[in-house]
Parts: sequence; structure tokens; C-alpha cells
Amino acid sequence: MWRFIRHHIFEWFERGSPEVGARPRPKMKRGFLFGLGSSLCLGILFGLEQLSNDVTTAAIMLAMTVPSSFLVLLAAYRAPPDRSRGHAVIGWLVGFLVIDAALLCIFGIVVIFSNLS
Repeated sequence: MWRFIRHHIFEWFERGSPEVGARPRPKMKRGFLFGLGSSLCLGILFGLEQLSNDVTTAAIMLAMTVPSSFLVLLAAYRAPPDRSRGHAVIGWLVGFLVIDAALLCIFGIVVIFSNLS
């Protein structure tokens, strides 16, 4: 079962998602994945720092960020290289900030709905 799942995950990383079809591949894929992986690696460091303060929070953070950063960096190494340095830098920046943007949206929604009642 795991071999089947792992085979399809790696196949998806190599070819892209099945919905893409014949469209050209995005040019910032490798830079985006390296940015996302480095952001997750900083999450690992923050989780290791939290071990002295709150063990449960640190364990949850480490349980989420270690496997995901490994998979993202593995996919980044397998992705085709970028054609230009500008695309790579912009992709890395977007990938690095995407988790922060998602957290900002979640906290914004929580603040808005907590003030309604």
C-alpha cells in the first residue's frame, strides 16, 4: 500500500498534477519549493527552541514541519531548474512568505469573527 502511494506521489512530482494536461510548466516551481522548504526548516528550528518552554506545542510543530519540509525539499531537488535567476528569486520569496500569508489570513478571520459576537 505504501509503495503504491509513494510511487504516485513521486510520479505527481515528476509530471505535475494530472489536471495540467499540455499546458507549459510554471517557471518558478523550483524556487517556490525551496522557499517553502526553507520556511518549514525555520519552523523546525522554532519547534526545537520551544522544547524548553512548552513540550506539547513543540511536539506538534515538529511532527508537522519535519516530514513536510523533507517532502518539499525532496520535490524541490527533483523539480526542473529555473531558466532565469529572477524567476528563482521571486519564486523563493513567494514560497518563503506563503505560510506567513496563510497564518495572517487565519488570524484575521479569527479576529473578525470574534468581534462579531
